[in-house]
Amino acid sequence: MDKLTLRELAIPMIKSIDSFNYLLKSHHRRTAVIAYHIGMKMGLPKESLFNLVTAAALHDIGALSVQERNMLVQKDVENPKPHCVMGQRMLASFAPFKTISDIIKHHHIKYEDSLNMPEVEVPFESHIIHLADRIDILISPDEFILNQKQPVTAHIRDKVGAIFHPEVFDAFDAAAKSDIFWIEINNLEIEQLFKRIDFSANFVLTVDRVLDFALVMSRIIDFRSKFTVSHSYTVAHLAALIGSFLGFSEEKCKKLMAAGYLHDIGKIGIDPGIVEKNGALTDEEFNQMKLHTYYTGQILNELTTSEWFREIVTWAERHHEKPDGTGYPYALTDESLDDGMKVIAYSDVISALMEDRPYRKGGTMEEAFDIIRNSKLLGISPTIFGIIEEHSEEINAMVQNCREIKYQEYRMGIAGECSPA
Repeated sequence: MDKLTLRELAIPMIKSIDSFNYLLKSHHRRTAVIAYHIGMKMGLPKESLFNLVTAAALHDIGALSVQERNMLVQKDVENPKPHCVMGQRMLASFAPFKTISDIIKHHHIKYEDSLNMPEVEVPFESHIIHLADRIDILISPDEFILNQKQPVTAHIRDKVGAIFHPEVFDAFDAAAKSDIFWIEINNLEIEQLFKRIDFSANFVLTVDRVLDFALVMSRIIDFRSKFTVSHSYTVAHLAALIGSFLGFSEEKCKKLMAAGYLHDIGKIGIDPGIVEKNGALTDEEFNQMKLHTYYTGQILNELTTSEWFREIVTWAERHHEKPDGTGYPYALTDESLDDGMKVIAYSDVISALMEDRPYRKGGTMEEAFDIIRNSKLLGISPTIFGIIEEHSEEINAMVQNCREIKYQEYRMGIAGECSPA
């Protein structure tokens, strides 16, 4: 694969996900800008500053529902434990983000509670993000931001020593005296922010590490609903398996796996209430759902500067296209669709038909195949589907194995505990 750095992989994804996030649009970016200014005022070393800003830019990814979103935007969060630990567990498996995941685990820690915990357990950056997060929540979008300097600072000051770390507050108080601190909360983009941090994070990512990162990204979507917990994971592994049946190279199969992990990332821009609706979607709701393929393409688009990623992005954003031109979002016809896209499409359909949904139980492998045989789905590629049918036992075993792995992981995340609120 091309030489690719962590910065080149992660920053476009972080930037785009914040822009499209249905639950918390721009909150991550704004919190990251605030944390950056505080970290700079404290003189944090470059690596710590990078970890701080990255953690701030991802800190609420464990918030999976509209209800959690509504709780987090209150001035006082009553029970942050579930989203803290879910966010930590989403990221911890990606080795370069291990420190970042630990910061996120404690990002709602009260200063007074941290005094009773081992010093090494709570990263100092967690205290900065806690304060930065609350500052952003206190800022009203309906009032000119420079008019809010005094009331926001006064509100935070009242809670120093109990809720907020005194040293962090002192740094915020010093940084907040300048107008630029407040102006950049509304105006500094993620990409510009990371360009200011002279920490290279430039070790070359292997294909396996890129797959680990794609898996982390898939959890942001799949874990929003108990009905989709295993979906992208199953699509990824089915795609790689089917690719092997078609005689694809090992590298192409790994690309299919990455595309499977990432194919639904655009659902971050869709109302979770539509995804979890207990019944058929209305025409309007279905049209809203169709946007997820476009969002997937937009989120992944900046990765196409890497030659290695171009096929992955194409397969991911086209997984609902149909050879007869009735698919979306581009209404492409067969000459624009390659076998990689068709493998992702079939993997997506098989996984979805065998999963439980709010309005139905998941079907068996044979039931899923019957639906494909008796619908326009067969037209995606009768040849590829014929090969899939020849390997039905292996495919069924893969679906069941993926489901068990992901449901166990999801249950661990939901049942986990994080530091006191």
